Amino acid sequence: MFVIFGVTGGAQNAGVVTLTCPACGSTAAHRIVKRSRRISLFFIPLIPLGTSYHSDCTACGAQYDVPRDEAERMIQWGAQHR
Repeated sequence: MFVIFGVTGGAQNAGVVTLTCPACGSTAAHRIVKRSRRISLFFIPLIPLGTSYHSDCTACGAQYDVPRDEAERMIQWGAQHR
């Protein structure tokens, strides 16, 4: 009997906001990315392991981790100011 299991991951664009980049100091659009990981059995994702957020600066390409509550606040703020 074979059992195939592993960890799968995915990323989705959660929103775009205009921020000052801590790396380059320019005010530019930042893409907020939501990453999730799950345990899969026979290539079917079943059990969530966790979710993390990070921000990508469009000016310099720097990436930095963002806490969940801050990421959700930035996404809501960006949606209100479109």
